[in-house]
Amino acid sequence: MKTYSSKASICVQDTYHLEYRVCTISYFLNEEGGFRYVFSPNYSVIDLTSPDFFQGIPGLNLDLRKEEYVRENRTPTFISERVPQKNREDYADLLKDAGMTYMEPLLYLIKTDKFYSGDFLYLRPFAERKEVDAIDLGSKLNTSSYLRKILCHLAAGDAVRIGAARIDDENRKMVFEVLIDIYARTVEAAKEKRLSGIEKAKQHYAYRGRKPKRIDLLRFTEVLKEVEEGKKTAKEGAAQLGISIDKYYRERRKLQKENDKLLQ
Repeated sequence: MKTYSSKASICVQDTYHLEYRVCTISYFLNEEGGFRYVFSPNYSVIDLTSPDFFQGIPGLNLDLRKEEYVRENRTPTFISERVPQKNREDYADLLKDAGMTYMEPLLYLIKTDKFYSGDFLYLRPFAERKEVDAIDLGSKLNTSSYLRKILCHLAAGDAVRIGAARIDDENRKMVFEVLIDIYARTVEAAKEKRLSGIEKAKQHYAYRGRKPKRIDLLRFTEVLKEVEEGKKTAKEGAAQLGISIDKYYRERRKLQKENDKLLQ
């Protein structure tokens, strides 16, 4: 019997926008219509989270610390709360907006930017856990940026090697708590310095507001092409570039005008 399968990571972010990959969710569908969902929690990452932004995964009792939570021919709460049902009047429109012709639950949740109001969880494409060397992360970066890169890998469940030491599931929580405390202090120090600089500039009538974010023209053109080809929505393109949807359209109009001038 043929079986279709897909896999994704359930993620959540903290106040510093660090992304925690708290669980892997797998979906299996056979040719007769039977289906199965398997949740594989990443407890060493879950232990890094705070109740302020992560209160568990709907429908799962994570206190049991099971290696897997299986739902056979039964749509789990996590999915039913987020994926539209076929009887919705706008079901076809929602699929079209996601660039899909049929419903594949995990892919739909990856492609859409809608969040369930009950929690802060969302899906990302699945990525295998890996081991990275801290030196390769960019030791020439400033302290805050360097720490952030290490923290991002730890929150993703990766192992990080620092010299002869190795940070993995065994010591992840202990090291993470030390590094996140240092990182928080560097962030606050940078914020205070920036605010102090703004205040001084205002006093000398030199403050003109924040500088507009620069856009990499080549990267913007590549994303624009993918949007025009229907590979992603404009919102997804803007999110990938790290800009607002309004700025995305402004930059598109600006590029179009420049192209028009070249053609004249």
